[in-house]
Amino acid sequence: MPDLPEVGEIVVCKITKILDYGVFTELSEYNSIQGFVHISQVSSSWVKNIRNFVKENQLRAAQVLNIDTQKNQIDLSFNKVSAGLQRAKIEEWKQAKRSQKLIEVLAKQNNTSFDAAWKEVAEPLLEKYETLYDAFQGVLLEKEPALSGIDKKWVKPLVELVEKNIEVPTKTVKGVLTLSSSAYNGVELIKSALMQAQSVSKDAEIDIYYVGSGKYMVKVSSFDYKVAERVLKQVGETAIDSIKAAKGFGDLSRMN
Repeated sequence: MPDLPEVGEIVVCKITKILDYGVFTELSEYNSIQGFVHISQVSSSWVKNIRNFVKENQLRAAQVLNIDTQKNQIDLSFNKVSAGLQRAKIEEWKQAKRSQKLIEVLAKQNNTSFDAAWKEVAEPLLEKYETLYDAFQGVLLEKEPALSGIDKKWVKPLVELVEKNIEVPTKTVKGVLTLSSSAYNGVELIKSALMQAQSVSKDAEIDIYYVGSGKYMVKVSSFDYKVAERVLKQVGETAIDSIKAAKGFGDLSRMN
């Protein structure tokens, strides 16, 4: 088989075929190799008509449950991926595609191959930034200084290309919120704490999604870094105060 994801990994896939007992997909990040979602993994709620939950050509994020290399089969789950995590994963994938396309355009504009442009531009940027999209946002903020270490022939055309195709970046801060309760209605108490935290401020965009083991990813975005930092702190304090008032446990750890 070609390059494969890992068990537990969250992947982007396109639905290609819907049957009564499950869904066939193509894994967008892995050369469109085929994956399968059994009807029991389509939704956490009861599925009477599978087509009420999925559509052909729909993009979805799924968790890899199992890989059987002998049968060439990759088993996936939709119901193990929260709506927030799905949005984040698909957006991340779209950003990666958009970034790769810009390198293709850059190569064409400079009459060179994609491989050459990738080696001379993308690889040096990926040594400094986590993703190409992050690098391009850095270019919008800092212009040419963000491209230090790259051959000068690429600098001006890349800055121009980025300015035409990438939006002005927002400042994003992240944290991991841990909430737990041993009360009989602990799930409802945690849900209430999260709802209160989600609405603490209109000064920034707040995304909260479950990542497993009682932990929630908190992502706060604003055009002002200090505002994003302040709102992240407010989100954490609101959720933690709420769950502690119900004799539960709460903690927020900042991500770099």
